[in-house]
Formats: sequence, C-alpha cells, structure tokens
Amino acid sequence: MENYNAAWNSSFREDSAMASANDITQKPSLTAPSVSVIIVNYETSSYVRRCVRSLRDQGQDLEIIVVDNASPSGDWQNLTDLDVTFVRNENNEGYGLGCNKGAVYAHAPNLCILNPDTVVPPGMMQKWLESLSSLLASGHNVGLVAPCLRNENGNIQRSTYSFPGPISYWLYHSLFAGLAKKFRKLVPLPHVWSGQTKRREVDWVMGSALLIPRTAWNAVDGFSPHFFLYAEDTDLCYRLWEQGYAVLQDPSVEVIHTQGSPSANRRGEAIRHYFSGLETFVTLHYPCWKRITTRLSILTDLSIRLSLVGASRVLWPSNQSLRERSHAYATVLRMLVRRLLK
Repeated sequence: MENYNAAWNSSFREDSAMASANDITQKPSLTAPSVSVIIVNYETSSYVRRCVRSLRDQGQDLEIIVVDNASPSGDWQNLTDLDVTFVRNENNEGYGLGCNKGAVYAHAPNLCILNPDTVVPPGMMQKWLESLSSLLASGHNVGLVAPCLRNENGNIQRSTYSFPGPISYWLYHSLFAGLAKKFRKLVPLPHVWSGQTKRREVDWVMGSALLIPRTAWNAVDGFSPHFFLYAEDTDLCYRLWEQGYAVLQDPSVEVIHTQGSPSANRRGEAIRHYFSGLETFVTLHYPCWKRITTRLSILTDLSIRLSLVGASRVLWPSNQSLRERSHAYATVLRMLVRRLLK
C-alpha cells in the first residue's frame, strides 16, 4: 500500500498561469513517446493537476494531452502552466468527443485514456505498457488493456462488466448494484472475491483508465459521437469486439480512482445522462427482443427507485438531492415508456 499512499499524498503546486485565449494548444518537445495520455477536464482542474503529477513521477517520457471541455468560471486557466499539450474546446462536446479531440494531437502508437480523478502509482505506467506489449507479442489482437481500479483507501472498485441485458442490468446497473458499490467503497474485499486475480478477457471495462493501441483506436474511430456522457466506454468495447479486438483487464496493473459523486444540484443531470447513455447503447446494438426485455428491466428498477425516493421526500421535503433524483427518474421513466409503446 506504500505506493498508493505515496501517489495519493503527492500534492500539486497551487500557483497557476493565466491565459486570455479561448483555444490554446501547447506542444512540448518530446522524442518518440511510447504512449500519449489523454485527460479531459470539465471543472476538475485540481484533479487534473494531481493526475499529471502522478504521470510525471513515472520516470519516463510521456506525451500528456489535456482537453478542456469549455469549463466555466475560468477553471481551465488553472491548467495552462502545466508542461502538457493543452487544447480548449469552445463548447462542451461530452467526454468521448473530448477524448477524440485529444487523440488528434497524439503522436504515440498507444493511447492512454485517464479520467481526471485518477492517480497512476510510481512505475505503474511501465508495467501497463509491458502488459500490452506481451499480449501483442503473444499474438493477441488486443483492443485495449484496463487496470484494476482502486478506491482511495485501497479497496478494489468493480470496473469490468458484462454487456447490459435483462439479467446483467440487475447485477451491474440497478439500485441494488449501486448499494453494492457503496459497500465495496467502505469494506475491504480480497482479490479473490472480486474475481480479479489474473489477466482476462471481459465484455467491457469502465472508461476511467484504458490503454489502447492506435491501430485498434483507428479501426473503430475512437469514441462514438452518439454518447455525451456514460456508456461511451460500453459502446467502445462493444465495437472493438465487433471488429475482432479483445478487451482485457490486467489486475497486476493498478490505478487509483476517486470516483466522486455529482453535487446535489447536478444529480438529476447525471441520472438523465446515465440512463440516456444506456438507452442509446441498447438502441444502437440490440435486436428488438433484447431491446424490449432490457428496457423492461430498466423500467422496473426505475419504478423501485422512484417509489423509494418519493417516500423519502415525504420525510425530507426540502432535500434538493431527493428532488433532483425524483424529477430525473420520472423523466427517464416517461422516455422509456414512450420507446416501448412505439
């Protein structure tokens, strides 16, 4: 655990340079990088600085590209002094398209997608690259390799999943899955419980930390423009499998992921994006029967959520988070009912 604590406790400089331009690109001189790291920022500059610091502590040349998705309130200005390629979008294009924009400026044969709230422990990037190289050398047609994600306290996060369906939805996306996620954040669990004991192929992985060969990225044209936030990682992995590329997780590679929750005034927006992403994925990739059965599972889960939130609002009528949740669940529920009745 020493590596995690050392990585976590590394602090960033508080000073930041100010810039007046709306679209900035800074390209530091770099010789033949083996990996280009892409980080998308939206009002998360303190996390981005922490992530970049952990990358600089890797002891190897990395091309780091930070894409700001039109952060308001001048948040992006806190990043302009970093020794990275910095790109600022005029509009918030969503997470996936932000990553795609970063890939345009990448020069390495491998792309590493990192969420801002990740920390890469010392030496872990080299281990990650070696894992990918060994898979390619052994003849695997690798689409991407994901690490094992850990919470700040060292507990393992669930980050590998089966594609959503009428049964797997309940295991990975439902209210009960959310409660299990909170449990894992609080209670230490052994590797064997989570099933993450060896390198293995999986349906899809959480997009918080991905290492992707450029050839595989180009084969599927990166993230799909159909997704703004949530399920773009599910869709990317699905299309990689369709093109004959394997999606793998190597639990010997470990990355810290804060995985914070949205603020109360953005809870409803997050819920709508989450279920909209799921619905878009189901619509794009599933035949009629599977669309219907998966939507029925989602509808049942949403009905349970709405009932529980409604009961809670009776007890705490002024709670803003409950109000946001209630409105968001009702909006998504109406949307899914309309889709089923078509």
